[in-house]
Amino acid sequence: QVLGLAAAQLQGDRMLFGVVADPIRKDLALSDTQLALASGLFFILFNLIGGLFIARVIDRGNRVRILACGVVVWSIATATTGLAHNYVTLSLSRVLVGIGEATVFPAAMSLIPDLFRPAARGRAVSIFQSSNFVGIVGGTIIAGILAATHGWRDMFVICGLAGLVVALLLFVTVSEPAREASADDRDRQAYWADFRAGMGRVVSMPGIVPLALALGFALMMGTVMGAWGPAFLLRVHQVPLAEVGLAIGPPVGLGGIVGTLASGFIVDALIRRSGDNRSALLVPIWAVPLALPFMAGFVFLPYLGATLACAAVMNILLSAAVPPVMHFAINAAKPADRGLATTFILMVMGLIGGALGPFIVGAASDLLAPSMGDLALRYAIGMILVTQTGTVDINMG
Repeated sequence: QVLGLAAAQLQGDRMLFGVVADPIRKDLALSDTQLALASGLFFILFNLIGGLFIARVIDRGNRVRILACGVVVWSIATATTGLAHNYVTLSLSRVLVGIGEATVFPAAMSLIPDLFRPAARGRAVSIFQSSNFVGIVGGTIIAGILAATHGWRDMFVICGLAGLVVALLLFVTVSEPAREASADDRDRQAYWADFRAGMGRVVSMPGIVPLALALGFALMMGTVMGAWGPAFLLRVHQVPLAEVGLAIGPPVGLGGIVGTLASGFIVDALIRRSGDNRSALLVPIWAVPLALPFMAGFVFLPYLGATLACAAVMNILLSAAVPPVMHFAINAAKPADRGLATTFILMVMGLIGGALGPFIVGAASDLLAPSMGDLALRYAIGMILVTQTGTVDINMG
């Protein structure tokens, strides 16, 4: 439960920026491209590339203590985002948030196999992943209300300080479990030698690199929705700031919860029937192509209700793609490499979907704005559908 709470806090804090992107842009006189860099590229680079090195520390050290320290770092950095007075200080705050949050995923993926038997790991991974969407629902609703009543700066401070409570719970209530033994455990190497050896084993895992690439393109629309969805509703559908979290949070968050939980149970059933860990990948192979028409509906349908309904179905299908891939990775990797293997997938996925996707949308929106005004963001998001079509080809291949 506490691991899930940390994941919910993480995702809730991530959603704060997207909800108030427009007020931040106006107050700090930023462009859409600058917003995309601060919330996307800079955050992702430090979160995921740094996360690889943090993951190796987690695979070697006390995972619970490292995770708790990460919660402290990102919570303080979230609070200091409210003190940003220009683009540089805003970006530095986002970098620190990214570094702190880099502890959560590898710690959880390393802990889950030591806490659950193999037959239940698919469900355990999906339940953990569903906590992210609990954070999306709560984060977007709370962010919209706090930003409308107290301003975006106080919103960041209040939410950041709340994260310190989660860190205290981790320190006090969660104990480090014994690690699963591996048949070929080696003597502990020096960190850098161990890191290079571990990365070599991870990238040589059959199918891991194309799988990570495909997942990155598949989830690009989901990350774009997180970064630009609230601004899209504000600009295109004229949803008030106080209501934007209530509008987008439940369909995105509840859709994600349904998708992740359902995929976990389906994965366990598929593997139980076939006895083959690779059968978990049947879920994303079918889910990603089915999501494409709902992505298009979210972008281009003129009615708010239909737009949000498409967002819900899209998130059910896209969120169903992640737990099976992570389940495959933690079972295919050696016990000492699980944090590194899953973080490698997360890094590739994040660099493509989390950094490249929002940046493309921000840059395209700036280019189209002189001729299209607020509608520029609609067509900029629509460009991402091209990448999703390519992902369908990769998955079916």
